[in-house]
Amino acid sequence: MEIYEASVRAAFGARHAIRLADGSLEPSHEHLWEVQAAFRAERLDPATHVVIDFVEVKDALDRISAEFEGADLNSMHEFSAASPTAELVARMLAQKLLAVLSAGGMLYMVRVSEAPGCHAAYYPSGA
Repeated sequence: MEIYEASVRAAFGARHAIRLADGSLEPSHEHLWEVQAAFRAERLDPATHVVIDFVEVKDALDRISAEFEGADLNSMHEFSAASPTAELVARMLAQKLLAVLSAGGMLYMVRVSEAPGCHAAYYPSGA
């Protein structure tokens, strides 16, 4: 079975602080959050011969990322129940992409990097 994959990247700067195992909160700090959204398909679109429309996905990912530019993630309602860890940021970004993209069903993975060499990924159900 052949699989095609296409991905798009974006970035935003935002602060967060993670609740530690002892219940304390680490100091708030800022990251340049780099985001990669990957899409997979067994077949290319018959009219365009692509997995996704890069422009549509890039525009959507840029709009979503702009919502978080300069934000304190801990103060956002999306993270009212849990610390904004890289894993949960990836899940939240994936959910937002799924809600706005026509190609959402092909979303395979969203990966965020909060520092060089430090990545977390979320794979939506069915990926």
